[in-house]
Parts: sequence; C-alpha cells; structure tokens
Amino acid sequence: MRKDNKYQMDFESLISEMETTDSKYKKVMRRFQIMFFVFIFFYAGVFIINPYPELTIYDRIAGACYVIAFSLFTIQFRSLYKRLKNVNYFDTVKKVLQDAEKRYRLWQKNILLISIAILFIDAATILILYDRFIENWTVWQFIAVVQVVVILLIGTGFTIGYFKWRKESRPIWLSAKKLIKELED
Repeated sequence: MRKDNKYQMDFESLISEMETTDSKYKKVMRRFQIMFFVFIFFYAGVFIINPYPELTIYDRIAGACYVIAFSLFTIQFRSLYKRLKNVNYFDTVKKVLQDAEKRYRLWQKNILLISIAILFIDAATILILYDRFIENWTVWQFIAVVQVVVILLIGTGFTIGYFKWRKESRPIWLSAKKLIKELED
C-alpha cells in the first residue's frame, strides 16, 4: 500500500486488507457485544432488582436507562458482527467493492441508534448524580456541569475514533471508491 495523497491499492491487496480488517473488527464486535450483555444484567441487578431500601426512585430509573442503553449497544454490536460475518468476497467485484465502501464509511446509518443509547446514558448519569450534588449546586448548574463533562467525553471518543478510522479504514474506503469509479468508467 502506498502512502501518498491518495491511498491506492489494487483489487487483490484491497481484498487482503479487507479480510484482515474485517476479521479484526469481527472479533472486536463480538467482545463488545458480550461485554454490554454482561453490563445489562449487572446494572439490572444493581439498580432495578436490588431490594436495598437506600436506592431512590432516581437510582432505579437511572438503572433502567443504563439497561436500555446497553441493550441498544448490544443490538448494534450484534448487527455489526452479523454484517461482518456475512461478508462474501466471492460476489461480483462491483458488489464486493460497493459493500466495502458502505462498510468502511465514517458516517454509518447506525449513528441514530448509538445517539439514542448515549442520550439514555446521559439521562442515567444525571439521575444517579442528582442526589449527591444537588445540595451544592442549583439544578441548572448541575445539569450544565454534567453536560459539559458528557460533551467532552463524547468529543474525546469521537476524536479518537476518527483518527483510528482515518488510519485503518479510510485507505480501504478510498481505494474501494476509486476502484468502483474505475469499474463504472
């Protein structure tokens, strides 16, 4: 693979790179799916099922929000795992390239589901911390501080993800786009 202004790979090296990357991502998706599945039961046990009387209604609602968020993440990782598992490199060249171009895009259709899960985590965080900090701050100050922290965490996560995508997936995406264009011309 050449590293210049345009990442370019021929079809054989692109397929080899995709197989390696898809295999790696498939393992990662499987691990995250299992991890979030464990989180679902852990948070359900700690915040919802737990009969401890010190848990407030806010804690129980927050637990439900965490369970919903982790369920959405589990569904998302399951979907991504299945998509990677069903990749067929023996389809027509054009179909393999089109599927790769979609698979390696930065912005995917799943961003809506992930955004909803993040909103549930945000709501749960506010509910969990509310009783502990409301004595020192007004409601609006508390919510503003939590939102600043959440936005910083999301921004940091996105930045790390973007640079990882740029290094690992962008060359494949650009090469697939280029080869599709060459096939169409």
